[in-house]
Amino acid sequence: MTMLKKNWWKWLGAVLLLYGIFIGTSTKVGPGIAQISPTKVTGNQEFNLNIEGYNTHFNSGNTQVWLKVQGKPICPSSIKIIDQNHLSVSFDTIALNLSGNMLASSVFIENETDGLFLANDILQLQFPENPRFADSVVACGNAPQHLSQQYFSFPYRIVLFETIRNLNFHVPMWFAMMVLALVSFIFSIKHLKTGNAKDDIWANGFAKTALLFGLMGVSTGMFWANFTWGEPWPNDPKLKGAAVGVLLYVAYQVLRSSIDDDDKTGRISAVYNVFAFPMFIVLIQLLPKFMADDSLHPNAGGNSGFSDYDLDNNLRKVFYPISLGWVLVAAWIGQLTARVDWLKHKKEFQLDKYVNE
Repeated sequence: MTMLKKNWWKWLGAVLLLYGIFIGTSTKVGPGIAQISPTKVTGNQEFNLNIEGYNTHFNSGNTQVWLKVQGKPICPSSIKIIDQNHLSVSFDTIALNLSGNMLASSVFIENETDGLFLANDILQLQFPENPRFADSVVACGNAPQHLSQQYFSFPYRIVLFETIRNLNFHVPMWFAMMVLALVSFIFSIKHLKTGNAKDDIWANGFAKTALLFGLMGVSTGMFWANFTWGEPWPNDPKLKGAAVGVLLYVAYQVLRSSIDDDDKTGRISAVYNVFAFPMFIVLIQLLPKFMADDSLHPNAGGNSGFSDYDLDNNLRKVFYPISLGWVLVAAWIGQLTARVDWLKHKKEFQLDKYVNE
């Protein structure tokens, strides 16, 4: 019982990680709008939209469709359900006091099985220079009900599709690396203050584990990028910052292995680590934000974040627990690595002492 209380955080990390892996790989991706045609229409004329859904149930219950233009809901004049994944929707003239403008419109769909889902800014409405507006607009007779989905699912996001579940692995690995790098940074400061060899060994143990999780983060990111962006390493500022950040800790290990004297190894590598960690944070967090105009990553460079699609907060129910689980398990691995290195150090120290005597 005492051992269980002492190591509660390790068991918690293992349980959260197993929970996240199971739910993260078995949960179905929810409904979404895969595509519409056409993608550009003239707003002052009647138009028809063909909508293709993904994991949808259009023929289940009362399916409603509407556009949102400048915050106003625009309802269709007719909805024809072709099958569970295809709709044909007709709209009357949209009367807006605009001319010669292009507006982005979001498409919302709701039914009893799928709940409410949308595609942001998927339709372009063009208004000519000399519009002839209709006297009236088809108004939504009934306000959207904002029904809840009848089953647990991850949010659909175009381009990502089923790979959205990789969010539960790729991103937490970077969280784990940042936490372990911070712990290593703290032990390096302690070593500079005390000169204790144990602080240096613990700093190195956590730095090695941080590097492991950084490499896993890069690997999972490359697989993800290859599927969603068509190549494993596109020209993206966040990827460049991540690569240089990982190389900082590769250089840390090279530096340690190039010095024979243990005291010099500890002092020099501690100084390096004190400067490496702030540079690492700048490279993977701050610098990409200043260079994010051309970023492909979600929630960067004007791209929508996952929160824009996670209307039921289902993704958070897995992402937050598994992120904590990854961090705790990573800390556990870092602790084991440091303890093994410390035992090796004590054994070598005793052997050297025996030889000298």
